Amino acid sequence: MAETIAEKVAGGCAGRIRTLIVGAGIAGVTLAALLRQRGEFPALIERASDLDHAGYNLALYPLGSRVLHGLGLFDDFMQVSVPGSHYRLGNGQGEIVHDFDMSSLLESYGPIRGIRRGELLEILRGALRDVPIHFNCSVTALENRGRTVMATFSDGSSAEFGLVVGADGMHSETRRMILRDHEFAYWDTGWACWVAWAPEDVLPKATMMEFWGAGRGIGIYPVRGAQGVVLAGPRRMMQKEGRVGFAEHVRAQFGMMKGPVSAVIEAVTKAQDAFFWDLHDCRTSEWSRGRIVLLGDSAAGFLPTAGIGASMAMLSAAALADELSRADAAHVEYALRLYERRDRAKVEAAQDNSRRLAKLMMIESTPLAWGRDQLMKFYTLDRALKEIVGIMEGSL
Repeated sequence: MAETIAEKVAGGCAGRIRTLIVGAGIAGVTLAALLRQRGEFPALIERASDLDHAGYNLALYPLGSRVLHGLGLFDDFMQVSVPGSHYRLGNGQGEIVHDFDMSSLLESYGPIRGIRRGELLEILRGALRDVPIHFNCSVTALENRGRTVMATFSDGSSAEFGLVVGADGMHSETRRMILRDHEFAYWDTGWACWVAWAPEDVLPKATMMEFWGAGRGIGIYPVRGAQGVVLAGPRRMMQKEGRVGFAEHVRAQFGMMKGPVSAVIEAVTKAQDAFFWDLHDCRTSEWSRGRIVLLGDSAAGFLPTAGIGASMAMLSAAALADELSRADAAHVEYALRLYERRDRAKVEAAQDNSRRLAKLMMIESTPLAWGRDQLMKFYTLDRALKEIVGIMEGSL
């Protein structure tokens, strides 16, 4: 007789607090690795069949890489990531408005480095040791039962756990199971973007670059052996014109420019695996109900505008693991309250930072875009990343 999902998943779950983690993204795998380091054996499930399509590029701030130090993974991270010490901002005509030198920030707090999301997940999986990821598994129902949670899986089987962690992303099913519709909300920018890969020689090493125009945006971010590139604009226009049509529309607006802009447009036009990203985030009124708790994008989803989402997910996983390490099995809900009180202000401040940058970036009016360009000539790095610097400094 075939083994049920409940038998397969719950069979290897052990420790002071029998923990089920739903979602094997950055937040979920980080938490599982930290719990395993503390002698726990969490169960980790993932709806997808594998992690082969683990996304594109991301930047990891010191807020995230400090967690890797604690897991003994920092050297591995440094080997497969690349530095980002300069950020160049251009306007809709392809002219550089500001060149931000981030060296002082890096000297104070640590490196900001670009990495493929799949490579970061692979590094984190190395710390799971004997904790497997159970693929093709999802939860269809959760019921708080005092000191346990009954989880029902997609094959109809059920098992009890001492804690369930929803780390299943921006459109979390765990969130929908424990919160009412009015208890969480998406913040929609009205924009979207196409994400693709371009050759690594598009920009000088250690350089990130963006061009903000009226109704268009271009981003170029380094990873090992390539550049992650983004072509953004109003969602309605992108859906109407399609990927190639919108790319040609942006090409016409920029003119027949050579260099980075042309490389991005060409990469997005020719990509066979370009990813369409609807640019919105999510915020919840509460992070837990009973012994079910939200983590990462499930608790507070991030726009990519500040590049801080993965780092905050890892920071939150570390905070949750720390509170659980000091909790006895009878008082898990108390630990979850402490985790939220400790982490929510930081996460929402970083989310506000990303929203503020989105408002600056995602402008359709040509006069407003011109005014924005004049403002950005005098914009400092500390102002652009005000809340993030505050989190790194410990003032939030």
